[in-house]
Amino acid sequence: MIELLNMKKIFFGILNFIKKNKWWTAVIVIVVLILCVLIFSGKKSTVADSIAVARHNIVEVVSSTGNVKPISDLDLSFETGGQVSHVYVSVGDKVYQGQYLASLSNADLVAAVEQAKAGLKIAEANLSSLQNGATPEQIATNQSQVDKAKNDLADAKNTLINSVKDAYNKSDDAIRNYIDLLFTNPRSIIPSLQFQTDFQLQNDIVTGRASIENILNAWNTLTLDLTTNSNIDDVVVTSNNNLSAIQLLLQNLALAVNKLNPYSSVSQTTITLWKTNVSTVRSSISLVINNLSIAYNQYQSAISALNIVNSQLTLTKTGATADQLKAQEATVEQAQANVDVAEARLNKSIINSPINGVITNIVAKVGETIQAGMPALSVISYGQYEVESFVSEADIAKIKIGDVATTTLDAYGSGTFFETSVIKIDPAETVIENVPTYKVTLKFVSSSDDRIKSGMTANLDILTGQKDGVLAVPSRSVYSVDVLKYVKLLSGDDLATITETKVETGMRGVDGYVEIISGLNEGDKILASPNL
Repeated sequence: MIELLNMKKIFFGILNFIKKNKWWTAVIVIVVLILCVLIFSGKKSTVADSIAVARHNIVEVVSSTGNVKPISDLDLSFETGGQVSHVYVSVGDKVYQGQYLASLSNADLVAAVEQAKAGLKIAEANLSSLQNGATPEQIATNQSQVDKAKNDLADAKNTLINSVKDAYNKSDDAIRNYIDLLFTNPRSIIPSLQFQTDFQLQNDIVTGRASIENILNAWNTLTLDLTTNSNIDDVVVTSNNNLSAIQLLLQNLALAVNKLNPYSSVSQTTITLWKTNVSTVRSSISLVINNLSIAYNQYQSAISALNIVNSQLTLTKTGATADQLKAQEATVEQAQANVDVAEARLNKSIINSPINGVITNIVAKVGETIQAGMPALSVISYGQYEVESFVSEADIAKIKIGDVATTTLDAYGSGTFFETSVIKIDPAETVIENVPTYKVTLKFVSSSDDRIKSGMTANLDILTGQKDGVLAVPSRSVYSVDVLKYVKLLSGDDLATITETKVETGMRGVDGYVEIISGLNEGDKILASPNL
């Protein structure tokens, strides 16, 4: 009874307080209601924003962009200089490996190859004769080879004699009909130039012209007495010395006239004529020297060929000993070496395509002189392309040789896919805009896709790793403290208890999930975001 009375007193006391303090009562009620809402809504939010640790398939991808490039992009050049005689292709032509693309003037080199091959056939035939023993027919054949070689030698010597005479005639014409226009008394003991130049250069020109006069006179006598019985080797040596002296004079004259400017007694027209004469004569003498060299080489080759067949005829008639057989085998080897050398010289005047490809540029033009090593044509591989991409240092460690990539090309949109694979990773960095990157090269799996063209922009998704059925959580639920990784683990019957739990993470998937190596078990509940 007493307790009931006390409760009534409390009730009426509160009621009386409410009547007297309406505003404070309203504030207290509102605060209580807010606290209740926060308490109950917090429990619901925690449960609603939790996720369960489950098994998941993780796919790791490195995305990058790059450019399509041909596997081979080559600038081709001649190994020797000379005049371009043929260009067999045009820009845009498809070419195959070994195809002739261009060549220099090489008739003398082709002839040398054929001559060397003929010498090899003779040497091989003679070896066969020695090994099998001679027959009357073989002796007759060898004899005919000797006769032919003698005729070839006679023809080569006559050609050489004519070359010597031609060298004299062209030299005489060059000096006395063109160069002498620059002198007032060119055939005197002390010729005089029609203009002034550097003292030493003028002295060299004057003494050179006087010397050339004696050379031409002696050379004329030499050529008039020249016959097939003459010592042609000595004549060639003398002719080459004479041509060298003439070249030196022409070189000095070129230096002198190129310095000239018009003055009172020499007009620009006269200077231009002198320059033209000197240039023309220099070209003529260079051609003479070249022709004489070719003729002399052919003469020497003819002597060598005659010696070989004479030796073989002797061996055929007398029969071969063991030493003779060895000697003839060595002759065959030497003849083969001569063929190899001749073909090597010929090949230096020809450009062959080293790959199957497409011609992209042609510098060489027929009739022009080109120097050794100067780019003459350019070719890129046809149907064989690769992608070059520069990957940041944060991702490069994930990529390895053999990784496959799904590739799209901007030209065909994001819905058209091309399969590529990593074939090369540069060990050294490439700095782009002060950021270190590493060049990764990928090849197209299909090597015959006509849609692929050099220079296209490629978008790469490189598959760097994959794990199936591993524990995983969304990466947004994992946070870092210093270098350690944590999640917020929920426990208790109503999941109201939150515990900061350290975890070890592994592979990060392209879908936003990250592998959990340790720290959690399948079925555990964690906060979806550590900020909740």
